[in-house]
Amino acid sequence: MVSAQLPEGFEASYEDGVLTVTDGDNEVTKKMEHALIEVEVSDDEVVFTALTSKRNVESITGTFKSHVENMVEGLEEAHVYELSGVYAHFPMTIKQQGDEIHLQNFMGERKDRVIDVMEGVDVEVDGDDLKLTGHDKDAVAQTAARIEQACHKGDRDPRSFQDGVYITKRGKKQ
Repeated sequence: MVSAQLPEGFEASYEDGVLTVTDGDNEVTKKMEHALIEVEVSDDEVVFTALTSKRNVESITGTFKSHVENMVEGLEEAHVYELSGVYAHFPMTIKQQGDEIHLQNFMGERKDRVIDVMEGVDVEVDGDDLKLTGHDKDAVAQTAARIEQACHKGDRDPRSFQDGVYITKRGKKQ
């Protein structure tokens, strides 16, 4: 049995395999479902109980606890990822259009590389720099990873073709 404590003013609910943590104004949801783990929500904690004594199942309860801690952390202070665009060969332009990021003229390509921004992630574009913020750590990190992976250069030598958008900093909103 592993439990994650909720700070004062936070509430949690568990329905149909989805855990929702709220701090009054904001909420973060995450699917936490396993056949051999029971999830119970009380007033100020979320309890995960393994229905077997197998080590690999018991380790998942610790993972679930870490997810709850990340959810609480994100509601207290938003998670922030900063990315920076680098180019040497072709001047690249980064633009936000709705829920998409467009990389224009990447490696001289005529067609934009388009990246979907996950729900709950706020994007600020400042020239070649991007700042992603959000309460859900997984959504912010996954959006940053999508942007980085969209800059795959095929079979070019990465030592000479270093163009791309890279994660430069991650942490919490100050």
